Amino acid sequence: MNLAAFYHSGMYPEIYAPDRFHLRFSFRAASGDIETCTLVYFHKNHRDETTKEERMLERYHLGPSVVYVAVVSFQKPARYLQYYFRVTGKDGDTHWYNAWGTVEKCPDSGFFEYAYANKCFVEYMPPKWSQGTIYYQIFPERFRKENPFYAPENCVAWGSKPTASNFMGGNLNGIRKSLSYLAELGVECIYLNPVFASPSSHKYDTTDYYKVDPHFGSNEDLRILVKEAHEKHIRVILDAVFNHTGTEFFAFADLLKNQEKSEYQSWYHITCFPVREEADCYECFFGFAGMPKLNTGNEKVQEYFLNVLEYWVRKVQVDGYRFDVIDEIDENFVLKIRDRLKRLNPELILIGETWAEGKRLLNGCEMDSIMNYSFRQAMLDFFAERSINAETFGHRLETALSRHPDETNMAMFNALDTHDTKRFINSCSHRLDSFKLGVVVQMMFPGSPSIYYGDEAGIDGENDPDCRKCMTWQENPGEKESFRFYQRLIQFRKKHSAIRNGSFTTVLADGRVYGFARENETEIIEIFVNDSDDTVEITVENARSILISKGNFYIVCRKNGEIIEEICS
Repeated sequence: MNLAAFYHSGMYPEIYAPDRFHLRFSFRAASGDIETCTLVYFHKNHRDETTKEERMLERYHLGPSVVYVAVVSFQKPARYLQYYFRVTGKDGDTHWYNAWGTVEKCPDSGFFEYAYANKCFVEYMPPKWSQGTIYYQIFPERFRKENPFYAPENCVAWGSKPTASNFMGGNLNGIRKSLSYLAELGVECIYLNPVFASPSSHKYDTTDYYKVDPHFGSNEDLRILVKEAHEKHIRVILDAVFNHTGTEFFAFADLLKNQEKSEYQSWYHITCFPVREEADCYECFFGFAGMPKLNTGNEKVQEYFLNVLEYWVRKVQVDGYRFDVIDEIDENFVLKIRDRLKRLNPELILIGETWAEGKRLLNGCEMDSIMNYSFRQAMLDFFAERSINAETFGHRLETALSRHPDETNMAMFNALDTHDTKRFINSCSHRLDSFKLGVVVQMMFPGSPSIYYGDEAGIDGENDPDCRKCMTWQENPGEKESFRFYQRLIQFRKKHSAIRNGSFTTVLADGRVYGFARENETEIIEIFVNDSDDTVEITVENARSILISKGNFYIVCRKNGEIIEEICS
């Protein structure tokens, strides 16, 4: 056995309490090494009379390693436990693993310990509604134009080629008018890119965090939009841009005016005086002088933005926030954000933008979810770039799932494209079959799929700003085949609980053919996608053969061994 591959930290997320009466344990070992992996646990002060064993099951296959998982139930809240692992290899050798590492005999000390399953830990899990919800991301300036008098004077024609600086007049009333369309599609939560006052079309250079941009409407328009969305059982979350401001924001404007005498100079990272609107005078986001970086470790900055967050929850009842570049913000501030907002409303969802793996942000004390770019990259590599095969693709997906508790995985924001990326159809070089298969996997994968506005209407686009084209309302998007394709997958997803909360297992990985299963206590769903150039034959339950032609998919749902629904392309 490869003993160096053994791993268990004794900490979250290798052990955690999904509720007070259950503990979930995970253990990692090398692939192909292990015959049995057993969890041995007992009460700290009564080892002899309380020792129990739980056979751990293979859960995730990560290529060179395998993650074993066991969930243990208790009649009373889990507490005062000690435990270790017994591992028997396929060569017959047995080793034990405790807090000191691998040992050659059953340990008498050095046990892992778990003290107490406190109620507060359970409350750190993402809100139930967010686990598997269907997001729809809207870039407000380009979604829909209603009440033309809101539009900027220099507005270009709707549908013009987008540039970094032009305006086309989308607004909140346009989104409001589209709520029935979104409800028909099956959307459960809208994520709005920034809506607050700003001189740009993207609004990431905010000038007033307490005011909806006049080109989008009024604060009252936002309140009515959220209210009417709620009436259609659609939640709404806002973009929170607290890493940087615009140069017209009151604090930075005062700094430009009063220089060293400004009471707000500690709100930013000034590198030299006199301060001018130039990147060498202060730290800024990605080198853009128009977005000076806030000192988010400053307590006055923190309090200002905590009040902003509370204001919009109280004022318009928003359902949460997506935090821009959250991994660039002071971690102490992030902890305060969670504490303040969860005390205000535990059902608020907090999503962090990070292009990294993001495990630090999902420690139960900061974000509920992140924009899952690890998932997106695996999807790009398999379906768009075709740089990996199905086996590697499965390992990549399972690696991403193995990093977090199940409850967190179910809440991950799984997008194929966003306002910051080229459209997925462009990434797939406009191969419609590969695009559709990617959407199938996205909709059936654990987590919360996000549709970037217009993907369901066939909109394409290269990187920013081309990915921010106008929505094509004149073409009746609700009547398009692409709309019906998304709608059918969403309806299937909503009908079957295993898609929302079931386990995930790779069942087929052969060349460019991939299959996985979602399972809970009531049903098993298998999903197969064929992104190869040939028709393939697969074998499903009861040795039944199914032919899947190239570029097509097959989904089957069973209950008690009986097929209750099948869909295919």
